[in-house]
Amino acid sequence: MTTAGMSDRSPVRRVALASLVAALALVALKLATALATGSLAMLSETAHSGLDAMVTALTLYAVAVAARPPDADHPYGHGKAENIAAMVEAVALLLLAATLGREAILRLMHPGPPINTAWYAFAVMAASMALDAFRFRVLSATGRKYHSPALMADAVNFKADLLTSAAVLLGLGAVKLGYKQADAIGGLVVALYVAAQAVLIGRRSIDALMDRAPQEALRRIRGAAGAIPGVQVRRVRLRYAGGQPQTDVVVGVSRTVPLERAHSLTEAVEEAIRSVEPGADVVVHVEPLADEQIVAERVLSVAARHPSVHQVHNVFVARRPDGLHISLHAKFPGSMTLAEAHDIAERLEADIAAEVSDVARVDTHLEPLEGAATPGADVTSQRSELVRSVKALAEAHEEVRNCHEVVVTDTEEGLSVVMHCEAEPGLSVARTHDASTMIEDDIHRRWPEVERVTVHFEPAKGAGA
Repeated sequence: MTTAGMSDRSPVRRVALASLVAALALVALKLATALATGSLAMLSETAHSGLDAMVTALTLYAVAVAARPPDADHPYGHGKAENIAAMVEAVALLLLAATLGREAILRLMHPGPPINTAWYAFAVMAASMALDAFRFRVLSATGRKYHSPALMADAVNFKADLLTSAAVLLGLGAVKLGYKQADAIGGLVVALYVAAQAVLIGRRSIDALMDRAPQEALRRIRGAAGAIPGVQVRRVRLRYAGGQPQTDVVVGVSRTVPLERAHSLTEAVEEAIRSVEPGADVVVHVEPLADEQIVAERVLSVAARHPSVHQVHNVFVARRPDGLHISLHAKFPGSMTLAEAHDIAERLEADIAAEVSDVARVDTHLEPLEGAATPGADVTSQRSELVRSVKALAEAHEEVRNCHEVVVTDTEEGLSVVMHCEAEPGLSVARTHDASTMIEDDIHRRWPEVERVTVHFEPAKGAGA
């Protein structure tokens, strides 16, 4: 439904007026029958219908108020007038249920004069049921179409009328068959049902007046807005005024998106929300998103200003609902205590959080800083068996076409092996890295005394690109 359709409330007013006329006619007919028969159940129904007439008059007024356009004092419109009318109706129904219930219990305890079960009493109740069924269909259909809580409350009322009229009709029939207390029991049934409906209407009205947002509606809105490419939904708020959804959404878009494109995205978000919440009044607020690569570069820039932090690497940025989660690796002198390194890392994390927007948390992995160059001797010629084994292990992997330039260095920390391997030029970096890792693992298993392995991959000579 379009917004224009939501603003045209004249059909709602016409239905409410017709319902009022019908309610007044029923009150007059039921009252005359109740006085003629002396039936408590019939009198209860008359009181119920009289209250319906008053509430319907209130509904008619509330619908007229709700149709007024927004003004300076009511920028969100006057739609809540319908919710207030529904709440008043719930309170009135609850009071009526208490009165009818009390009278029914007293009649059960102290039976009154006999009830006249004339044929016209049955005719009146049958006609009332037919009219209530018609009103219920019209009110519920119009209420759903125009999202009118006042009409929906009236529809529930007349559904209650329909069912309680059936209870009265059964009670009169039972009295005619000799069950004298059936009339009072019918009145008690009416009271209980009216009370249950009052609680139901009241709960819905309170939810609307307290701006309770249905979770299913929130999920629909979030899903529709989040389906727009380039949009990240950060917050969704929803309220109903007279049945009209009013929602404001905060979305994030890339800070590099031009203004015109950002405006187009907001319009797309509005249309998507109205597709799942027809007639919604939508406000979209746009915030810039920090691109992950830009965030990583800013983290490195912040770390460069900390002289005690060395070789920051492996910066990882994850975007989660509560904000950015940043993790990084930083090296510190090996002789530094954990307490000192932790204090420096905390200051670094605080600086990152202060300079990068929308940061939820920052975590730093501490690593020892490697010292100066370790003295070592070239022992390649003395370790010929190791060289042959290393080449064989490397060339056993399908990615390696040739292994050469194996250099073995003996250091204080152990043996270091550097090797060059050729592979197809079209091999991906990911495949190359995996092959390097497997070669290193094979060498460490075969030669435990080898402390460090460096595999240098290069495109095979003479191979096509």
